[in-house]
Amino acid sequence: MKDIAEAGSEQLGAVLDEVAALAVTVRGNASRALEVVSRIDRLCDRLQGVRMNLLLEAQLSGEPGLSVAERLHSTNRVSRSSSRRDVRLACDLSDRFPLIAQAWRDGVVSESQARAIVAGLKHLPVVLTRLQLEECQAELIAFADRLDPDELRVVAERMAEVIDPERAEALEAGRIERDARIAHARRALVVVPDHHGSMLIRGQLPIADGELFLTQLTALTPSAASYRLAGELPDRQARRADALVRWCSIVAASGELPAVGGDRPQVLVTLGLDALVQGMRAGTVLACGEPLSAGEARRLSCDAHITPTVLGGASEVLDVGRTHRFFTRPIRAALVLRDQGCVFPGCDAPPAACEGHHTRPWWAGGTTCVANGVLLCPYHHRLVEPDPNKSEQVQWQVLIDPGTGLPWFVPPRQIDPLRAPRLHHRFLLNGTSPPTGATADVGTSPVWRS
Repeated sequence: MKDIAEAGSEQLGAVLDEVAALAVTVRGNASRALEVVSRIDRLCDRLQGVRMNLLLEAQLSGEPGLSVAERLHSTNRVSRSSSRRDVRLACDLSDRFPLIAQAWRDGVVSESQARAIVAGLKHLPVVLTRLQLEECQAELIAFADRLDPDELRVVAERMAEVIDPERAEALEAGRIERDARIAHARRALVVVPDHHGSMLIRGQLPIADGELFLTQLTALTPSAASYRLAGELPDRQARRADALVRWCSIVAASGELPAVGGDRPQVLVTLGLDALVQGMRAGTVLACGEPLSAGEARRLSCDAHITPTVLGGASEVLDVGRTHRFFTRPIRAALVLRDQGCVFPGCDAPPAACEGHHTRPWWAGGTTCVANGVLLCPYHHRLVEPDPNKSEQVQWQVLIDPGTGLPWFVPPRQIDPLRAPRLHHRFLLNGTSPPTGATADVGTSPVWRS
């Protein structure tokens, strides 16, 4: 005659076979399939509740040399840490949380809810009497049909505020102070090149400092609309990275950074004589030793205090030039007054986050003046910086209307085959329109032609 355990196992196997057959009948019916999933979850939760009770029985049997956790792990179905955690939970359910154990076996709470409640009650900052613990369990079980596991854990952790608010407040204040000291001691910021054109930034800050930093980044995060005309839809992480670049631009332009070696902080770019003569077509190298693309070097040269160190073939210093070819304060003030921020259509970057851009590049003979300059955020500056190695038809062109002095942008043909000039909405709202009968000359020196 079969024992009860063997008979029960066969019955469970039969039930599982029926469930597998039922899964075939609900194909193509999402509502019916989810209903079956919900019923399966309830059955599995109840089985797990029974499993906890069996683990407790095995633990209480006290057989010499028997480690329940190790026996569980020897099946290779669970990790060693999971087996130990389950045995501890089984004991806690019996000793301290019998109401949760019963509700779990009855299917009133799910496995995840039961584990969350126990975890929350175990982390209470006060020691509860058995009666108080039972009251807490009963209240939390009553919320099981309205709160998910994460919410139940939060409520469980806050039970102490109801039972003993004064002591809970004192203990919570102590915990917060301890966490603050630990967070301060662990503060760190690591910035290293990944040797593939990027800098890796990782670190951690105390919560107050981090929140201040996050608030500033959120305020500077570009809107999704500012990327739409560029043909790019970056995710939130990429937009936050652009916000960090904006933040750095604002700080750098403030003039309030402390001096380094008697001078303001600056980025040093080293390039060979041929690279300078050929319009910086060749690769350049930053002071940190990492290579910089020619396009990035051209962008930096638009609006920066540049001290070029020109090297000959044997790396001897040929010339250390003085700071030049950047937009002066009066010119920048005029650009701010005219442009009021990044002038790329759709962008919302404020003037402080913008760089000056030569519409006709300085390295191509362009002058540094209001008529040859516009304000652009770093992202759009990089987008429109001309590349002498590419066709003008596949690049953005910036045109200055001689009548109004406003900048118009001609998109590349892959974005707009007609290449119709576009103006920022802040100027369009003032009734500005292209000169009548004008066409864009998208040559090296952008102008309007009647």
